[in-house]
Amino acid sequence: MITSLGAVALAIASGLLLGAAQPGFDLSALAWVGLLPLLLTLRRGSVRRAFRLGWLAGTAYYALILYWIAPTISTYTSIELPLAVALELLLATAAGLFIGGFAAALEWLGAAGVSRVIAAPALWIAIEWLRTFFPAAFPWGFVGYSQARFTLVAQAGDVAGVYGLSALVVLANAVMAEVVRDGVRRHALLVGGMISLFVATLGYGAVRLREIAALEGPVVRVGLVQANIDQSEKWRQGLEEKILARHVVLTADAVKQGAEVVVWPEAALPFFLGLDEKTDQLRELARQTGIDLLVGAPGYERREGGEPRQYNQAWLVRRDGELVGPYDKIRLVPFGEYVPWGGLFGLVNRVVEGVGDLGAGSTYVVFDTGPRLGGASIKASALICYEAIFPNLTRQFVGAGAELLVNLSNDAWYGRTAAPSQLLAMIAFRAIENRVPLVRATNTGISAFVGIDGSVSEATPLFEPTAAVDDVKLVRAFSLYTLLGDWLVYASIGLVVLLALVRIRSGPVLIRGASREILGP
Repeated sequence: MITSLGAVALAIASGLLLGAAQPGFDLSALAWVGLLPLLLTLRRGSVRRAFRLGWLAGTAYYALILYWIAPTISTYTSIELPLAVALELLLATAAGLFIGGFAAALEWLGAAGVSRVIAAPALWIAIEWLRTFFPAAFPWGFVGYSQARFTLVAQAGDVAGVYGLSALVVLANAVMAEVVRDGVRRHALLVGGMISLFVATLGYGAVRLREIAALEGPVVRVGLVQANIDQSEKWRQGLEEKILARHVVLTADAVKQGAEVVVWPEAALPFFLGLDEKTDQLRELARQTGIDLLVGAPGYERREGGEPRQYNQAWLVRRDGELVGPYDKIRLVPFGEYVPWGGLFGLVNRVVEGVGDLGAGSTYVVFDTGPRLGGASIKASALICYEAIFPNLTRQFVGAGAELLVNLSNDAWYGRTAAPSQLLAMIAFRAIENRVPLVRATNTGISAFVGIDGSVSEATPLFEPTAAVDDVKLVRAFSLYTLLGDWLVYASIGLVVLLALVRIRSGPVLIRGASREILGP
């Protein structure tokens, strides 16, 4: 047995508490104590023991928040549910290694007296950032997303991104672990500092919300179409006209509600825009209704003399019928739109139907509608599917000039699970981080409008065809995150390196206890 049953139970409890705090379960307050059981099991053994406990906590965490992967695989591939569950658990155990690494590094530093209160947030942020690109880009379920509904706290996202919220939550857990271990009296200053920081965060949120409410700017009436096309029909030959007609009917409904710009979801068109004669129907729709139409569609092109490749694209059809684009999706879904690590996993069944290994874009496209009657042009960028869960990627579009972010997605894969709610919460943080309004149009929901304060309006029900329309105020507020990007991440990595050097220079210490303190209590 690798450790006591009590320690195992506490580690698993940590993972489940952190998972229950995530959107879809919505017990966000649990995040502030969720890491505490794991932290309390440390200090009592070796670095290996810490790694195992952290790995157990991480496996429980990801098994809970990613439970939707199993039914997705079993529904849209030939894999039966039991094997799909095994694959989901395998993914959870692999993702759990990150939290295992966090616990091991924290124990290694703490054994030499390095302050765990200082080390824990820095280690956690460095590890969350690492997940945005290694081993496959899948930055799902950062701890900071648990605070999406805590409006006052969430406003701090424009300072350091979602990483700042994760750091705050982990810091609070680390402080409580010290208090539980040694008592409040010994750590009175630490507790006072944490309370002051939390109150300051709330105050900052209140001030920002007042500032945002007072902003004035042009208002554009935007419509989004949620056509609810069944995934089994989406790429079936002979249904192209039926699918297009449903989008057109819902667009007409949005126009009746006053929409000036209408957004269709990811891959809404079951044909190659610009190459198929049905493209003319979209041009005519835009001319007749006088709207600008931003749509998702598959693309098929030959680039730089290479072999033809398929792309996941977004296009703008201007109200005069001009076709502008495309934007080629930059961040592809691993094991869905491409298989990571070359041919190593060439035999892995892809989750996504109707696509092979897609080509990836490299240009941060900003669509410009051109001057509108009675208003200025709209500069919008499309984030396709899970691209919107990458903080720095979204920041690049805003830096390129986007004043409106549009997330096009097809979430039919996830069914009636927590995944759509988790996605919406993550995407809402992109609006806060960059202080830019966001419109999310999906095939089956949840579609919604997100203000620059992260507030969500007109959220649509799942699996119901609908056309939602709302007034979008094209305003921006200052964002330190947009200006400086992942500065907290780089500072955290630098701090981790510094602490590691201090730990190395401290000389031999007993793993079961520090021989002397190096930094802090």
